[in-house]
Amino acid sequence: MASVTLKRVLVLHGYAQNGYILSKRLSALRKQCKTTVEFVFVDAPLVLQPEDLFDDEPTEPEANKDPLKDSSAIVRGWWKFADKERTVSVGLENSLGYLKGVLEAAVTEGKVFDGIFGFSQGAGMAAILAALLEDPSKRHPDFSTNGNPPHPPVSFCVCAAGFLPKFPAAASIISPTSGLNTVTLHISGVADQIIPIARANQLVAITPNRRVETHDGGHYVPSKTPWRKFIAAWLKDPTDTSIVSPEATADPGTADSNTSTPSIASSNTASPSPVPER
Repeated sequence: MASVTLKRVLVLHGYAQNGYILSKRLSALRKQCKTTVEFVFVDAPLVLQPEDLFDDEPTEPEANKDPLKDSSAIVRGWWKFADKERTVSVGLENSLGYLKGVLEAAVTEGKVFDGIFGFSQGAGMAAILAALLEDPSKRHPDFSTNGNPPHPPVSFCVCAAGFLPKFPAAASIISPTSGLNTVTLHISGVADQIIPIARANQLVAITPNRRVETHDGGHYVPSKTPWRKFIAAWLKDPTDTSIVSPEATADPGTADSNTSTPSIASSNTASPSPVPER
């Protein structure tokens, strides 16, 4: 029997997480995709200190653990801020340099990535990275090699609990006037108090080749069976608009329709209309 080539997906964790923590949280999804997808988890190069965990960045529970007692709890981020106004960013350049090296190594080894999967801050970073691979020469010349991306553009991007980074260093790469054309799946929680739907909408609005799905939970990647099967099917073929929404069997009049919280409309189409931010 001929061997099946697995799709390779680069996975970027959230703020105050690391690759190990996210890999454990996605264990059910990894099991669902074991015959079709190879997930490659990486650690952000920026190690966070206690003083970095008390701002309004999406901070995970692991940040409250003692890294000296649990090495898996050494928490990281793709960037942080040096000022209360959140205009002076720290770490993005180093993170881009690190990820450029990861991508170059993948090309050298003949193991290029088919897509990128990001959670929370990692979703914002995934959008930045996918946009750079589309055209680094204009967005961020230092990311290019002789005017070319260090890795072919990816076929898809998954942004789970994602948001649009707005600080200057990120906005020069991806913004309302310079969006992301890569096919993108957005997953958001209606009850997410860390990345509310209105904030998630800002990233949705700049990705025209998108699919949007919401769940009734909070700040996490849903792992119930319908969701695992849906994400696995979407990763297998992101262009297949016939894949049924994981929320298709939900009772009508719940979640999105009977809440005052701005929401992204679930859709089983590739490019649903964006819901304006309120």
